[in-house]
Amino acid sequence: MSSEERRENPYELLSHTADLAMRVYGRDLPELFVNAARAMFDVMTVSPEKGTVERHLLLDAGDTEALLVDWLNELNFLHETEEETYTQFVLDEFTPTHLSARVSGGPTVEKTLVIKAATYHELRIVPTDAGVEATIVFDI
Repeated sequence: MSSEERRENPYELLSHTADLAMRVYGRDLPELFVNAARAMFDVMTVSPEKGTVERHLLLDAGDTEALLVDWLNELNFLHETEEETYTQFVLDEFTPTHLSARVSGGPTVEKTLVIKAATYHELRIVPTDAGVEATIVFDI
């Protein structure tokens, strides 16, 4: 995928035998985290009609990969327990092991896929000429 294609489509689904795998792109780590969240919700739900809720998240982890998994799993937990779909993601603070974020969205309209969890299986975040990319496998 070229740099131009990555800007227009910040993720691609990958072939995987039993789970859902995707490669996510970003110019930097914060953009990668936002694009990973958008990609997860793109495959799980139909976007809500109107953003009516905002949640605040504060996460710390031992490394960047753990922070990415925690970020996606926390969003998925809120999605499941609050029956909300998030469409806007703002990272107010970000380091490779810490983030403070605001997410907003609305009530879940329709689920298209149930994701149980983001996993560490095949997880890797690597630098590229265009920024960074991550391969993420979700348990479905």
